[in-house]
Amino acid sequence: MHKTKCLLAGLLLAACVIVAQNRQTGHPAIRKAVREINRDTALKQVTLTNEEWMTEMPDGGGSLTGYYKNKTLVKAVRWIGYSSGVEVVEFYFKNNELLFVYEQSDLFFYDEKKGELRTDSLERNFEGRYYFSGKKMIDYTTLGHNRFEDDSLDAGKIWPKEAATCRHLLARKVAR
Repeated sequence: MHKTKCLLAGLLLAACVIVAQNRQTGHPAIRKAVREINRDTALKQVTLTNEEWMTEMPDGGGSLTGYYKNKTLVKAVRWIGYSSGVEVVEFYFKNNELLFVYEQSDLFFYDEKKGELRTDSLERNFEGRYYFSGKKMIDYTTLGHNRFEDDSLDAGKIWPKEAATCRHLLARKVAR
């Protein structure tokens, strides 16, 4: 009985590793486009401070940065500092369409001995990758817990709206 459980656990672990490896190698064209954007040192950077784009100010502030190639937005990074940690969302665009979204959430470490948050130390709470093609989300991978666990929220609809908002806010600053 013990050998059977160990064998089943080993098979399950191997299957999980194979699935994870297959997912990581998926969407090579999108991954290549994102890599090229991140490596492009000639992109023009435009940054909005929290007062320029946020209606409510979080404890740690925020910024919205756009990266432009030939006056076309190719990447937008939204950084928000909450009292509990930091959220970063990166939107990538190709031919003016949303291509990829990377989301990460880091929480401040809670020191149980002192009974307080250590704002000098973050630990990853969530990481998500969302792939888009033809204005539709075609795949995603997540690790941890986030807002889309609620069945009423749809990442495939929310991310394009948030990306459009970022594009609009950045375009207003570029036009000035």
